[in-house]
Amino acid sequence: MDFRVLGALEVWAGQDRLPVPGARRQRVLAALLLAPNAVVPLSRLAEMTWDDEPPATAVKQLRNSVSALRERLGDTGQRLIRTEEPGYLIRVGQEDLDSLRFAAGVAESRRHASEGRLERAVGVIRTALDLWRGTALDGLGTAALTRSAVRLDEQRLSALELSVTWRMELGEHREVADDLADLVHDHPLREGLHAQLMTALDHCGRRADALHVFHRIRTRLAEELGVGPGPDVARLHEQILRGEPRRPRGSGTRAVRTVPAPRPSRDVAPTVPRQLPQTIRDFTGRADHLAALDALLPPANGQAVVISALDGSGGVGKTTLAVHWAHRVQDRFPDGTLHTNLRGYGPGKPASPDETLDDFLVALGVHPAAVPTGTGARSGLFRTLAAGRRMLIVLDNANSAEQVRPLLPGAPGCMVLVTSRDSLTGLVVTEAAHRLTLDVLSPAEALNLVVGIIGPARARAEPAAVENLVRLCARLPLALRIAAGRAAAYEHASVADIVTELAHDNSRLDALSWGKDPYAAVRNVLDWSYEQLTPRQANLFRRLGLHPGPDLSTPAAAALAHLAPDETRHLLNALADAHLIEPVTHDRYRFHDLLRAYADELAGRHDSENERRHALDAMLTWYSHTAHTADRRLYPTCTRLVTNPAKPAHPHPMPDRDHAWAWFTAERDNLVAALHHAVDRSMDRYALHLVDALGFLVLMGSWEERIDTATAALLAARRSGRTEHEANALLARGEALAHLQHPDAQADLTRASTLARDVGNVHLQIAARTELGQLLRRQTRFHEALHHFDEVCALSRGFDTGRWEAVAEGNLATLHADLGNHHQAVDHGTRSATLRHQLGDTDGEACAHAAIAKGWQGIGDHAMAIIHCRRAVALGRASLGSQDETLAWPLAVLATSLLHLGRVNDAVDCWQEAAAIYTDRGLDADAATMHHHIRTADQLSAPPLV
Repeated sequence: MDFRVLGALEVWAGQDRLPVPGARRQRVLAALLLAPNAVVPLSRLAEMTWDDEPPATAVKQLRNSVSALRERLGDTGQRLIRTEEPGYLIRVGQEDLDSLRFAAGVAESRRHASEGRLERAVGVIRTALDLWRGTALDGLGTAALTRSAVRLDEQRLSALELSVTWRMELGEHREVADDLADLVHDHPLREGLHAQLMTALDHCGRRADALHVFHRIRTRLAEELGVGPGPDVARLHEQILRGEPRRPRGSGTRAVRTVPAPRPSRDVAPTVPRQLPQTIRDFTGRADHLAALDALLPPANGQAVVISALDGSGGVGKTTLAVHWAHRVQDRFPDGTLHTNLRGYGPGKPASPDETLDDFLVALGVHPAAVPTGTGARSGLFRTLAAGRRMLIVLDNANSAEQVRPLLPGAPGCMVLVTSRDSLTGLVVTEAAHRLTLDVLSPAEALNLVVGIIGPARARAEPAAVENLVRLCARLPLALRIAAGRAAAYEHASVADIVTELAHDNSRLDALSWGKDPYAAVRNVLDWSYEQLTPRQANLFRRLGLHPGPDLSTPAAAALAHLAPDETRHLLNALADAHLIEPVTHDRYRFHDLLRAYADELAGRHDSENERRHALDAMLTWYSHTAHTADRRLYPTCTRLVTNPAKPAHPHPMPDRDHAWAWFTAERDNLVAALHHAVDRSMDRYALHLVDALGFLVLMGSWEERIDTATAALLAARRSGRTEHEANALLARGEALAHLQHPDAQADLTRASTLARDVGNVHLQIAARTELGQLLRRQTRFHEALHHFDEVCALSRGFDTGRWEAVAEGNLATLHADLGNHHQAVDHGTRSATLRHQLGDTDGEACAHAAIAKGWQGIGDHAMAIIHCRRAVALGRASLGSQDETLAWPLAVLATSLLHLGRVNDAVDCWQEAAAIYTDRGLDADAATMHHHIRTADQLSAPPLV
């Protein structure tokens, strides 16, 4: 595939353009392509897909859109668009995406220019610019997509300005002036372009035209923004007015600095420091971050210091990346490269600004005896010496913005690269720093790093062990280097031996250390971050290690720590700033497995067993109570076994059904993990309460998770001797097995029905026999199914809210349609629809109308069948779950009538949508049936062979 975003969104397969129908699918694809090879959270996808507040069904619609994209792109194996919590990732190489090719071309051109090959640089950057076909992602429309597209367009303009600069250095002033005329017209407020046009015109001897350009930009800025031109443009205007001598045209040399460096005094000797430490030989990956740093390189005529704040957790490779990149570009800074380790995290005391300024001043030629006293005086002298110079300054391992501010030069053309475990928000806010966050390596980068250390032969000999090593090291560069380094150093030890050591959570951090070097031990590196925390922050961090799920919300963290949500939110933000946890979406956080193991280790070291147990009790109470509250919103007419779960200290509000669905969607993995966690620790009451509230998994089509959680709850029920709960777990598992057409389903449902009858629980007995009847019907054992449905109908009359009677009538309607009793099908379906409507059960009402439609189809009245199908589909689209019976089945029934009336294309559309829903729910057999109907319909509509 060839994806193109530098213009209107296009997808090409070889020489053929592949249309992507539907604005929502186009926006989802565009959002993924704007962050290639990186996970885009579902919340971000929703923001970029809908301009207004995303609908309650946003997650469902996004998943359906991704499924449709995969089908459209032929991504049946999900190798192109991968599901990675908390969203999706599209895997593309440089050759597959024009924006990546463009960034690579700009980076290559910069490299040629830095090495003096300006002609080659211009040729390469022109080729990169030729990839543009118009405004990035033209026409897709949402505000969030437009903002991202604007960033791409800004990169194009920066590249154009760079190309112009090099062409003028090559003496192409006349050609440049012609090109710039159109650019200035299109970007009337961009001062840099105007300055370049003034320079080009002046070099062509068109002084009056150059001055006219200045007056035009001055007038435009005053009228539209109420400001005047910046100092660089004003200075250029003065130089043209005075007719100052210019560099000879066509010299082919590099631009001459227009602002001279200050003359050294008797205390200052001219010197060009090059202080960078040695870069590592096997630097791996980080192409996107390198390109992002390249894009920040200040132009020769820059108006301000460029500051980049590179932040990330301990061991993620910030220093390695900073030093590697600095070596690549230091030739762009002819006046020197300064480097210091500020020791913000690590053994010893952090470096003070005075200490660092002393070193910098001496490096710039100041005699030690001439260094002034006081931070202000030192900082002022440093800025004076930096004025007029182009220098790169690397401030490594900072612990705060306050430690950095006195070390910042004031001269345009300088660049400062700061690394820190802190987010350095202060620098972003007050110094306009560009923040760049470093995460763990991608799976491919991590694998390449390990292979580079142990060698390709050993990697090929133990591929599974290498993959496990990458996983157990959480793709953290420091951990990977230590583990792979041990394997490389000890040839008698296999990679599998190292993996065995890492596999034990309680000793993993012990295995990730090497020798006595404090910097070569993951635990030490994490300790240095933990030691910076306040007592309340440290307590919360330890509690987070007890959480079993992949991420957690602020209210769940508050329950763990016995704190109010507002206070917890403040503490979580502090932990995120320290990169001990990572924000996923608003009020939701996660951390990688090594940090989880570290937090759990700290909890075992500092907190008593009773304290840890109390925290788990509070967390499981919160999950159980909130799950039941949400379940009552989703299923207001359903009866549950658990009616009064324990109330947490801070109950979570659940005002309506939409909020309930959103909560279940966000907490799905955590609820499943919490249930298994409870069973593993013999906290059986919580497991039984949770499984009773996980019916939403059926709405999501999460059949395997339903089976796993029910099997775990079954163990808890039998261990506690609670027969009703055993029947409930068997019913949950049997229902999921039946949908997957598993042979064990009948045994589970029969046993659940028997146990429910023995303990006198009518609700469970009705539910089990209903599922058993549906299973027998799917197996075409119609008369056995009819026996169960008749019994259920008798049991349910007058029972509870009337919901079960409505269910029974609907099942009888469907079964009689199968038996050919079409008038009875219409009668039972009509009674079911009426009851469902009275109960406000729109999902069930959709099923009832589909059953009525089946009856009318059998009678031969397809017009009436279509009326009921349309009603069922409309109700199904309003469903939060849109599971198979609620939307896919009415679509399939509708398709049958449409085909009968000769509307083949409409029928195929309905079957295709139904197939996509079944596929998304993992119901492959049902999806296969839909595709069979589609193939049959296509054969009917194909022209006869001549």
